[in-house]
Amino acid sequence: MQARRKARSRVQSRQEVVERLQTALPTLRERYGVRRLALYGSFAEERPHTRSDVDLVADLERPLGWDFVAMTHFLEQLLGRRVDITTFECLQRAAEIPHKRPIVESVYRSLQDVEAHLGTVPDPE
Repeated sequence: MQARRKARSRVQSRQEVVERLQTALPTLRERYGVRRLALYGSFAEERPHTRSDVDLVADLERPLGWDFVAMTHFLEQLLGRRVDITTFECLQRAAEIPHKRPIVESVYRSLQDVEAHLGTVPDPE
């Protein structure tokens, strides 16, 4: 039976999330084809609580299939918290559905690009 890898300590702030993600970007690019990664939600808005998950949006070079699950697990181990992740492509498709548009707009308002180290990501429209 394989021993389970111990998760890193739980991130507590937006800055800590961004720093860990920046450090992991080379691995995320090589292993999963991540072109771009952005944070949204409670950590991006600097209002996380003890039970907050980390919300992310990724731009991927290729479809990942089951490797999407592996990437999520990698990120959860890295951040020490549950991770909810979607893609920019998925957000764009959701924006075309009238009842989902307000949710997508809310996500775009809080996006923080990981590489820009806390810079806001512009709406692609």
